[in-house]
Amino acid sequence: MVLHYPTVRTSNWTLLCEAARTRGIRLVTWEPHRLQVHCRDGGILGCYDGRPERPGIILHRTVSAFQGIVTPVLKLWTSEGAIVLNEPDAAYRSRDKLLTYLTLRRARVPIVHTIAFVEPSEEAMQCLAHHRAVILKPAHGVRGEGIRVFGSTGELLAAWEDDFGQRSLVPFGSLVPLAREHYVAQPLVGGGGRDVRAFVVNGTCVALMQRQAAPGEVRANLTLGATPTRLPSEHPAASTAVAALEACRLDYGGVDLIEDDDGTVRVLEVDAWAGFAGISAVTGQDVAGAILQLALMRRRGARRGGDTVT
Repeated sequence: MVLHYPTVRTSNWTLLCEAARTRGIRLVTWEPHRLQVHCRDGGILGCYDGRPERPGIILHRTVSAFQGIVTPVLKLWTSEGAIVLNEPDAAYRSRDKLLTYLTLRRARVPIVHTIAFVEPSEEAMQCLAHHRAVILKPAHGVRGEGIRVFGSTGELLAAWEDDFGQRSLVPFGSLVPLAREHYVAQPLVGGGGRDVRAFVVNGTCVALMQRQAAPGEVRANLTLGATPTRLPSEHPAASTAVAALEACRLDYGGVDLIEDDDGTVRVLEVDAWAGFAGISAVTGQDVAGAILQLALMRRRGARRGGDTVT
């Protein structure tokens, strides 16, 4: 069973379907908002559209907005014997940049110098003041959204004072502020505009590419016009990406990395729900197939049977 919305980032779903077809696997789509948990004296049931369900293998994508229901349901099904790739707590933790950096630092995986905060201050930003440029990122931002670059920490503080901090409220509906977003600030390594994207599955870097941002852009996302180049698997970024996924306890996912002036490869981001259509097209690697092969391997390790992912 794939817990996702097929119409969100459709190209990734298309690749999963093609990989499944060549392997004789049947994929079933469930939409996250249609999950329920039934709690009663007789026990707890995970349901889909009111029907008690016990899926065998579960892949989850495009579920980041539904942590409150997705995590309990997936944990319940795991306790009943389901195989869930990317444990939900680990997946959601990777969506928070600060929690990711803390995890990577404990595992001694190289990261970029980072300051995390709800609101910046001159005192807090002092340790980045000597850098020529700094980059500000929302902790839960994806695909380069909400990122801003400043020529100095002074510029960042001035912009925040003017209007940037007003965006820190994450609304619930349109009435109640549910939570304040927190942010991370980092030096703009190498002037920005170039990074490395890796995709790791089951402890192996299956695809690796470098991305060069469009002229005048510091974000190297393919959706923003970056030019990609395939990198060999021997590139040092591959081993760093594998170490990052292992530290974050993820079965598969994307890793963004950057090489600093000293040649050290450092992790910028880990994403359990990273898209793989772009890197598959650039590298020619069957990332979707690698994910499905992992699912089958886990299933066969648990019990013998046919090749159906339901």
